[in-house]
Amino acid sequence: MNVFDSKMKEKMILDLHEVRIIDFGQFKLKSGIMSPYYIDLRLLVTFPHLLELVSDVLWEKIRLKPFDLIAGIPYAALPMSTAISLRYNRPMIFLRKEQKAYGKGKMIEGIYHKGQHVVIIDDVISDGASKFETIKPIEEVGLEISQVVVLLDRGQGGPQTVRDKGYDCVAITNMEEVLEVLYKHGRINYEQLAECQKFIINTSSKIEVKNVKNSKKRRHAVK
Repeated sequence: MNVFDSKMKEKMILDLHEVRIIDFGQFKLKSGIMSPYYIDLRLLVTFPHLLELVSDVLWEKIRLKPFDLIAGIPYAALPMSTAISLRYNRPMIFLRKEQKAYGKGKMIEGIYHKGQHVVIIDDVISDGASKFETIKPIEEVGLEISQVVVLLDRGQGGPQTVRDKGYDCVAITNMEEVLEVLYKHGRINYEQLAECQKFIINTSSKIEVKNVKNSKKRRHAVK
């Protein structure tokens, strides 16, 4: 990444924090655990200038590998993929949350052709499991996955999980980098930094233990 890209990414992190898309406190996650930070990129739709900045940052990564179509994962990534499509004149498709029970009964909206390459865009990645819910129906219609690009890696092994299945998966930034930028600019204090770093280490360790257990179960099943 060149100096311009690095500065653009740092500005993005600071601006996201400014409008509390990146927020700190005590938040209950979907898993039930309490987190000292929360990322809500669905709020981007309220800030057009930020949506434009995020689309530019994503484009700098996306453009490096050939693709035919952009596919944003609902819901947070749909505005991002739409912004990229409009700004850089690239065609887009999107996967419905559920298949239509009327009309053509489509699961994927947009025009596409078998053999085309798709770049999948999402806002965040945790353990990576949910990404396959999008990959599978896209491949079932004959499309190929060029790469999976996410804006933020929460640090729970997601990109590697996706790569282990044979897909190219990259994250623009991760929570460690976000914390470093915010601390450097005085947006968070040392106590917040330490608490968030401890949370990342603890949750990452739990994910690794879970993955090891699942791997052992699969090996025993094969035997």
